[in-house]
Amino acid sequence: MKETINKMGYNRTIVVADGGLNSGKNLAHIVSQGNGYIVSKSAKGSTKEVKKWILNEDGYIWNEKKTFKLKHEIRTRTFKDEDGKSVTVKEKIISYWSKKQYDHAIHENRKFIEYLNEVTIYPDKLKDKQSNLQKYLVKTEADKTTGEVVDTVSTLSLDMDKINEDLGLMGYYTIMTSELEMDNHEVIDKYHGLSRIEDAFRVTKSDLEGRPVYVRNDRHINAHFLICFIALTMIRIIQHMVLKGQGKTTNSTRDWELGISADRIKTALSGFSADSLPGGYYRLTKISDDLKAIADAVGVDIALRIPTEIEIRNLKYEIDNSIFMRLL
Repeated sequence: MKETINKMGYNRTIVVADGGLNSGKNLAHIVSQGNGYIVSKSAKGSTKEVKKWILNEDGYIWNEKKTFKLKHEIRTRTFKDEDGKSVTVKEKIISYWSKKQYDHAIHENRKFIEYLNEVTIYPDKLKDKQSNLQKYLVKTEADKTTGEVVDTVSTLSLDMDKINEDLGLMGYYTIMTSELEMDNHEVIDKYHGLSRIEDAFRVTKSDLEGRPVYVRNDRHINAHFLICFIALTMIRIIQHMVLKGQGKTTNSTRDWELGISADRIKTALSGFSADSLPGGYYRLTKISDDLKAIADAVGVDIALRIPTEIEIRNLKYEIDNSIFMRLL
């Protein structure tokens, strides 16, 4: 925090981060510097009081399709800063539920939920317990006949209250922010912008083959990642242009990739090739839907029939120039 945000020289910074930054010292430091924060907190990892508030239907506002709801409250929190001094702030906590995220959570935990259902019918299956079941297990030591704790045997059972509580919290998210006047949807939208940053790391590492690095000295390593970052910037420009060309919003951090993903852009562009024909002509590969969307977005007609080499070079120049002009 001290080596980055404090030295940036901006008038005021709002730090957006996941739960890893959600500690009293960090938040106290942010506020003490006159800055703000938007940070997440796992619904499952919240206190009992907050969980009770999350699951209480009072105050939630639903959308028309009943696929999203949210509510908030203002509370006072006291942190201990790095010097052990108390720092008291007013904070807005937002709770929201999304059917899309709920369905995703159910799908991701499908096998685990099936296992839980089997265990309730056949308790002996607890002997083959999964590692993620540990926090739901209750271990009892007792004598089988008298119940006296002598020559005991271990009996495993499920903490169904804990299980039902966690299952009930699927699809819920909580965000804490110092920005009391900021609209709730804007707070959520700002936080979801983190996914764009995380996706940038993923695209750089996988699609653009940023890792592993096969060069050693600093100059070559810097050049390698510079090329990756330029390519990433070009991908983002293409995505922006496709969204704009399709008449979709380009401002939302949640919907920015609805037009075409980085992987699809890479596949479309790398799959566009030409075979040599007699007489200096070429035959282009079939134009995919994604390639057509990219070409339409940059305003280039790629439907060439048996082009010459010069026509192909001119086509490449038009596409490159259209993207690079926006890059500059």
